Amino acid sequence: MTAPPKNRDPLKPVLMLLLATVAWGVSFPLMKTVLLLQHQLAPAASEWLLTAQSLAVRFGLAALVLAGLSWRRRRRIGRPEWKLGFGLGLLNGGGMIFQMTGLGSTRASTSAFLTSAFVVIIPVGLAIRRRKWPSWALAGSCALVVAGLSVLSRVDWRQFHLGTGEQLTLLSAVIFSGAILWLDRPEFAAADKFAGTVIMFATTAALFLPALLWTWSDCGVIYRSIPVWVVLAGLVGLCTVTAFTLMNVWQPHLAPTHAGLIYCAEPVFASVCALGLPAWLARLGHVDYANETMTASLLIGGSLITLANVLAQFDR
Repeated sequence: MTAPPKNRDPLKPVLMLLLATVAWGVSFPLMKTVLLLQHQLAPAASEWLLTAQSLAVRFGLAALVLAGLSWRRRRRIGRPEWKLGFGLGLLNGGGMIFQMTGLGSTRASTSAFLTSAFVVIIPVGLAIRRRKWPSWALAGSCALVVAGLSVLSRVDWRQFHLGTGEQLTLLSAVIFSGAILWLDRPEFAAADKFAGTVIMFATTAALFLPALLWTWSDCGVIYRSIPVWVVLAGLVGLCTVTAFTLMNVWQPHLAPTHAGLIYCAEPVFASVCALGLPAWLARLGHVDYANETMTASLLIGGSLITLANVLAQFDR
């Protein structure tokens, strides 16, 4: 791994990735609202198939939107752009499908906690590859994040066990770690990140295209709903096009371990969004979706994760 590209403002990549995690945090209530609307409009359809087809629509539209926005930046798309986008698309889609499948047989809080295991997987993998122990600041940051996530997710260690759902969720964390490390490969340093992101979106959409075709008759009912399109617009514009473009453009300016720590702020922002956004979305779509309440676990867990990101800035 080569050193990250030089940047005159070292805090700018951190802020851009934090902005991406804010957008991903918003995606949780938006995606849940879409699923509630889908179940309301197509109650007999498979939950897994509905989720998969919604991902196909979300990432397919994102590919079209970003291709249209970046057409003036077009240049010859070479092997680096294809390889970057295809790899990220496969890893992104693979991680999502294992995460969703595992979520069906485990608690949501446990799934959120295990998905963020990449914060430990990445530095361990790099330590093995480099044959060098992580710095004290990085090791301390990882420990704080693990503690913060366990508090935030309210994991009940007395009921915790590695069943099928937990194992699939851990596998998704390994795949998401691969996506972070894939973006860090030196061969992609000069690649057009916008073109690579368009290819990434198209690849992820293609992975879930069979589910879209299988549920085509249900989609005819679902996508006649105006609330579905309003929520989907937020998912595509903010949570997909904006968030993943920020990730792919700015993550190479940081070490992958630092990026992983920043991404762990996602459940904090998701919890904050859940304090007020669900009730508004419930009124929009006429679904049963209540706001969550401020808890001590959110304050303590969020503070520990924030402290971990501050501590990571001392690691050079």
